[in-house]
This record gives sequence, structure tokens and C-alpha cells, in this order.
Amino acid sequence: MQPHEAWAVPDFPSPPLDEPTLEVVDGAFLSRLAHGSLRTFGQPSRWIRGAVHDAEGALVVASQKIGGTNGHAWVPADPGSVRVSPDARLLPGRWLYGGHWIQHFGHFVVETLTTLWPDEPDVQGLVFHKYLRRPVVQEPWMLRLLELAGRGGLPIEVVGKAKPLRVERLVVPSRAVVANGWAHPQARQVWERIAAPFRSPTPPTRRVWLSRTEFNRHKRRTGREVRTSPERDRELDAAFAAVGYEVVAPESLHVDDQVRLAAGAAVLAGTSGSALHLSAFAPAGSAVVEVGDQRNPHAPLGLQRVIDHLCEHPHAFLPAAATPDDVGRLLAGT
Repeated sequence: MQPHEAWAVPDFPSPPLDEPTLEVVDGAFLSRLAHGSLRTFGQPSRWIRGAVHDAEGALVVASQKIGGTNGHAWVPADPGSVRVSPDARLLPGRWLYGGHWIQHFGHFVVETLTTLWPDEPDVQGLVFHKYLRRPVVQEPWMLRLLELAGRGGLPIEVVGKAKPLRVERLVVPSRAVVANGWAHPQARQVWERIAAPFRSPTPPTRRVWLSRTEFNRHKRRTGREVRTSPERDRELDAAFAAVGYEVVAPESLHVDDQVRLAAGAAVLAGTSGSALHLSAFAPAGSAVVEVGDQRNPHAPLGLQRVIDHLCEHPHAFLPAAATPDDVGRLLAGT
């Protein structure tokens, strides 16, 4: 693979099949979270419920997370109409619905933050649905990213399995990013707003390898699945260092410094997954190098393609079996 053949802005995995919408729902009812398995072979394999309904119980379709695209496991299974619980807790005033509170770093950046795209300054708080089984937490990095996105200091309500919720007036945007599918310009506007304080007036020059060595070492110690070996992690660190890249452990940095790193990167390189989703904050024209892993050894991750198409990033993919010599050949002259 020659370098000049590798660098190209990727296509969306699927062409956009919807348009952004914005609804204001009076007397909104947010149903409880539920999820389970589908009787299928392959993907999608799981269903999820929990959406916005109007005062009569009719489903607000735009509130649903579109699923099932290109191997995405989850699909929405909300009924078209539900019974509105009269004793559900009521939030008075005008609130903004942010879709799902996804606590995984990459998906929080790509999906949760971007659902807050509407320019609606006069809201009293943010409402989300819980996503899957994790206990709801509000980590400092999440709150800081919300602040940078212009939503800092607002009360946050997350609807889980226990109780539904009613809202006097709820602003409901459609999703700006569809996982493994496509995205709308509103998502890029949110990312640009977050990155703006960290942009330099001069063109970016840093070439950065987002190392997963220490992150994966910690995962192994805690018994979690890791998609590369310790030897492979060290080999990649050495291969990128050998061609002049900074080797950085992003999880060791404050979230401001992670955004600053991406905002000033001429080339951002990493293995497929959450760390490389920091490219959402890189300027148009910055290049992205994705190295495959056991999950997707032969092709780029769908969500990474969504980010890099929307943000106009030339993208190069190295398969999981790429050698240090392959790395050197691809990156010569970058």
C-alpha cells in the first residue's frame, strides 16, 4: 500500500436517510428504559426501549436512537403509544432532550454531545435516557465537555429503569450522528464549539500516536477484554516513535488537554476505537491514521468513518496485521 493511495476522506458507511428535525413537546412523557435480546442470527441482536412520548402517549419518533445500521447491535423497540403515568414526577419549565447518556468516552463525544445541537439558550436543564446497565455517573470530564459545548451548569436528569418522567415543555432534537451510518453538520458544529478555545492561529503541526499501552495494561489487570496483546501495543508505540510521532497516553491527560491535542494535530494516529474518536476535535484537513484490531482487522470502524467524513479528514487504514515496516512506509513524509 503506497501512501498516496491510502489517504482519502472516507465515505459515510450509509448515505444520510433522514434530515435534522426539532420539536417542542408540551407535557412530554419519558418512558422507562428497558432492553433485551432479539431472536436473530447476527446483528442487530438486541432491542432497547425508552423514548419521548407526547401528553397523550404518542411516540415522538425523533427521540429514538437509530440503530441496526451496518452491524450496530441495538434497534429501538418503542411502542407507538403508551399509557402516561399520572403520578410520574413532573419537571416544570422548558428542558432540552439529549438522547442517551452514554458514559463510554468515544460515544459520549460522538453521540451524546452532538444530540445537544439546537441553539436553544432558554432551557432550564438537560434530560437524557440511561444507556444500558452502567450505574449513572456524572464524571468531571463529562461535565467539562458539556461546559465547552455551552451547556455547563445545567441540571441533568437521566431516566432509567425505575421511574418514568414528565416534562412541562421538552425540546426534542433528532440525532445528529447515527452510529455506523451517517451524521449531519450540526454534529460538527458542536465539536467545533468545543475545540474553538484550543485552536491555534497557526496551522497544526503535531503528529501524534495515541498509545493504548497503559490503558490496555490496566484493563488486563482488572480482567476486562483487550483486543491487542501487550507485545503488539509496545510494537506500535515503537513503530510510530521511529517515524517521529509523539507517543501520548490520552487517558493520562485532563480532558482539556485531550481536546487541545486533537485541535493542534496535523496527523492523529491510533488503533480503532474510543481514543481515536478525539479526531472529532481536529481541524478540517488534519489526517487520521487508524490501525485495525481484532474487532475490525481489515477495515475502518464505521463510527470513525462517520467522524472523518463529516470533519473532512484524509484517512488511512492499516490492517491489524500491519508490521512496523508497513507503518514506516505509510507515514514516510507525513
